[in-house]
Formats: sequence, structure tokens, C-alpha cells
Amino acid sequence: MADEIIKEGILSFTTKKTSFNIIVLKTVNSTNFYTKELAKNNAPHETLVIADHQTEGRGRLGREFFSPEGSGIYMSILLKPDKIVLPPSLLTVGAGVAVCRVLNSISKSPATIKWVNDIFLHKKKVCGILAESTSNPDKGTISNIIVGIGLNVNTPDNVFPGKLNKIAGSVFPENITRNEITAKIINEFQQIYNADNPQDLIDEYKNYSCVLGKKIHFTKSGKAFSGTAVDINDEGNLIVALDTGETLILKSGEISLGSENFTD
Repeated sequence: MADEIIKEGILSFTTKKTSFNIIVLKTVNSTNFYTKELAKNNAPHETLVIADHQTEGRGRLGREFFSPEGSGIYMSILLKPDKIVLPPSLLTVGAGVAVCRVLNSISKSPATIKWVNDIFLHKKKVCGILAESTSNPDKGTISNIIVGIGLNVNTPDNVFPGKLNKIAGSVFPENITRNEITAKIINEFQQIYNADNPQDLIDEYKNYSCVLGKKIHFTKSGKAFSGTAVDINDEGNLIVALDTGETLILKSGEISLGSENFTD
């Protein structure tokens, strides 16, 4: 394979301080699920699982993340809350910023974020992020956080099935391998979650947003709402000025824009 993902290839591009325990798999059901199983067996902080192909790749709300072999980066990072500086609630924000930094360094088009975890390039979704946690029932605390990142690197448009064909896209970078892109992402992400500057992170996240100032639609508790996305607060929540004149803070959920073009 011309662009094979290998541990040594990733490590050759990581910073000297990188301490990731990297596990490369040919095929897996889901890197997040696999990493959760490792966490049950006390896998160390900064364990990175990356696969060339996922048979049951998942996104938020239980949706499938299409993960064909040989063309994407499907990885999960295991983090211990007591070993990072960034508040765990901002890890999705941090991962999104890390990916955008890398995409903007290797692509001529700007990467943008559709709150909360979808990253767009060339007006199509190229990346999704899924952060999940496991808890210690005896202590009532979070013991592990798994941050999954799925990035379409060179997947042809006509390969995406069904409705994804109109929504999903790929980066199509020039003269850079998946190993190097992976290393760049973990270099940036490690720097972000070890830094004590959450406000700077939120400001950068807002700069990448393709939602702020736009008309949005969403459903909450079974009820449909419309309004304008006006800000993102310090916790990464979306502040919406409803058409009714009220203000609502969204902590999670799915939003849609009035146009299919998320950069309009």
C-alpha cells in the first residue's frame, strides 16, 4: 500500500516529547470501542489506537461513520483526566481546533467547524469527533476519556454511500501521508490539552466556526426551535437567540443550518 499507516511512520513525525503508546490495526469494528476495552484493562494515558478500516465506525447520536480502507484516518486517544490540564468538557473543542490547525496547514481551503464536532473543508464534512468517557462506579468519578477522530483523507466522492455522497468529502492533500497527518494532529492535540489557556482555545474555536451569526434549526425535548447562533461560551456551549426573543444555551445536540452550504 502506497500510503500504509504504520507506527514507525507516525512516530517519525511526532515531537520529541510525544509519549503516545501507538497501536495500529488493519481492521477493527470501532477504534473507540476497541480503546474502551483497553481502558477496562488499565491501558495507559495517551494510548492511541488507529485503524486503516472500521466495520462499525460511529459518530455522535449512534450514527455510522463510513470508514473505508486505505483512504482515511480513524483513531481514538485514551486520556486520563488527572493527567491533562484542559477541562475534560473541552476535549471535543480541543480536538476540533487541533484538526483545523492541521488541515489549514496542508490545504489551500480553510477548515471550519459546525458546532459541536463536525469539520468542513471544500464545503463538505471531512471529519467527525466523538468523545466518550468511562467512569469508576466505586468513586463516582470519570476514569478515562476516549476521543475518537475520523478524517476522510483521500476517499473519492463517488465512494460515499447514499446521502453521504452529497454531504461528505475528503481533504485530498498533496505530498503528505496519513502517517504525517496523524502525527501533526496528535502533536497539536497534546499541546492543547496540556495547556492552561481555555479562553484562548474557545476564542480559536469560535474563529473556526461556520455557525456563529447564522440562522439555525434544532430540536430540544421533542420541540422544534429556530434562532440565530450568537456565541459560544467558556464551556463550549452554543448560545442561541431564538426567534421568540428568548436566549437558549445548547450543551449538546444536533443543529442544522438554513442552507446546505455551511460556509455561506
